[in-house]
Amino acid sequence: MDQQYFYLTTEDGVEMKYKVLFTFDTDDHSYCIYTIIDEDGNESEEISAVRYELDENLEMTNFQELETEEEWDMVEEVYNTLVDTFSEEERDAFIATDEEGNEIECKVIYRFTLDEFGKKYVVYTTDETEPIENLYVASYVDSEDGEIQEIFPVESDEEWKKIEETVEFLNQ
Repeated sequence: MDQQYFYLTTEDGVEMKYKVLFTFDTDDHSYCIYTIIDEDGNESEEISAVRYELDENLEMTNFQELETEEEWDMVEEVYNTLVDTFSEEERDAFIATDEEGNEIECKVIYRFTLDEFGKKYVVYTTDETEPIENLYVASYVDSEDGEIQEIFPVESDEEWKKIEETVEFLNQ
């Protein structure tokens, strides 16, 4: 995918360049997570987010700041999920031990964090062929190098509901 940029004029009248990191849609709004590009072409380490609309040419327009703490929390959670998913693609398998002590290779489908529960989750399968028929979900603890060290069952209906929403979003 080509890099996307947009330009906005600050209150001081200075035109700033921004690099789009991710965009996503909810039922109500479209969001852009971005970073600032300085005059030397370097990306800032800080990221932020805005709401936007698409014009008739499918260009981003009508940028609006996020209004509530809940909106910021939702955007942060989506960002963390996307970063977890795409930055850990190289760690696509782990070994689990079943009740009888047998080691089973598990293929990672998604990884994400749900801050409201303070846990990391993995969606995985033990199927070796396509199509995947058996999916499993567990919370997990990772090692210092990011590998899945230990998995735990999902504990509540509230967790399951949020996991299902997150997986549905990732499948879009």
